[in-house]
Amino acid sequence: MSMDLSYLEALMGGAAADTGGGTGGVWVVSPDGAADDGIMRLVGKARVVADALGTYVHLLLAGGATADAERGEIAIKGGADRVLRAVGVPGVADLAGYFRECAPQLILFPRTRLGRTLGPGLAQMLDGGLCGHAADLEVDPVYQRIVAHQPVLDDAARQRVTLVAAPAVAVVDTGALPAAFNEPWRTGIVEDAGVSWGQPLAWAAVELPAPTASLASASVVVAAGRGLRTANGFALAAKLAESLGGVVGGDVGALDAGWITEAQLIGLTGAQVAPKFLLTLGMDGDTSLFMSVRDAGLIVAVQPDSTAPIAPVADFNIYHDPAEFAAALLDKLSA
Repeated sequence: MSMDLSYLEALMGGAAADTGGGTGGVWVVSPDGAADDGIMRLVGKARVVADALGTYVHLLLAGGATADAERGEIAIKGGADRVLRAVGVPGVADLAGYFRECAPQLILFPRTRLGRTLGPGLAQMLDGGLCGHAADLEVDPVYQRIVAHQPVLDDAARQRVTLVAAPAVAVVDTGALPAAFNEPWRTGIVEDAGVSWGQPLAWAAVELPAPTASLASASVVVAAGRGLRTANGFALAAKLAESLGGVVGGDVGALDAGWITEAQLIGLTGAQVAPKFLLTLGMDGDTSLFMSVRDAGLIVAVQPDSTAPIAPVADFNIYHDPAEFAAALLDKLSA
């Protein structure tokens, strides 16, 4: 049975004040306070999951002044039982401290730049289960576990990922979810969360020209990660790709840092590449990367850690600072 307050009020013949007491339940986090269509779709999916679990939906709206009462009421009509307004934008440690007191069953983030950063970090700090890219969610009817539908190969297929550890954390592509609810009879509570946060770490974006060739068709690909550390470091990777007559791409870390666009993402949830020559700069490597570059001809990896997962996969390894290597190679090519 749904745990929406309107059902409880109908059963009790009066107003219901209990919304789970702020503990347990399904939580939707809007890190910057947005209450747009994507967040409302996520609240609607949270409502469906919460009904299957027999629990409540809590929406945490950060961002301070943007998280006004009117938006909270809209969220309640969309399926939330309780809307909490927080000041500022949280970091991973802020959310970890907050949710340790709440003991949630499931925490949902939108697949935005902030959501992609906060979700995995929060799952790690809380020792929870994680799906870093979900297109849908369901509840296992037998074990009452959260099952995430993860798109692979440009959403040509989806794999079902059961989140065993608690709390379950999912970063959801809200564009893949059904339309948001709008049910005027729903009731709930809008209140202050009682917390005040600062501003998140900002990654400076680098201005890059639009790629002339696609990652999928390029014969030379320079793939870079956050090991380049700065936007200027990543700019060296872009210049190196141009000098080699290739295309630059990157991993999720580079995407979150604002150095590449979605079209330049390499991974199971991005592009699959099969160049004759693949040069990776500042990438440790993971399963997503390996599955996406397995058809590459020659792989040269540049990063300082000889124990990194990419080391045994590469044909040649250069254990050095990737930005310094890129700068030196550019000098040689220009000469």
